[in-house]
Amino acid sequence: MPDRTTKAKAKARANENGVLGALPHSRPDRLGGPRHTGSERRRARAAKPRAVRAAAPELEPRHAVHPPPEPLGAPKGTELVTTAIRATGELAQIGFVVGGKVLKRTLDRLPRPR
Repeated sequence: MPDRTTKAKAKARANENGVLGALPHSRPDRLGGPRHTGSERRRARAAKPRAVRAAAPELEPRHAVHPPPEPLGAPKGTELVTTAIRATGELAQIGFVVGGKVLKRTLDRLPRPR
């Protein structure tokens, strides 16, 4: 039978120079600096921006502000007829494309003679 090896102890002793012995006994300081205490935090929330003096000049916009364009309104007369004809033409084109694809799929499913 092979010799039994002793199991490693779960806790390292303080006087050993292992991994745990090399660590410092206290936690390191924060990387982001110290945290605020309760009174400092309350003071920071209560801070408000100062009011602008009455003698301060008005802020000017960077770009000239133009009023929005007036709405065109509903189409009338020949414009309405032209729009209806174009819409009918576009719907017909869509119908031809979809119908062609359906016809092609149907013909591809038919059995071919040998």
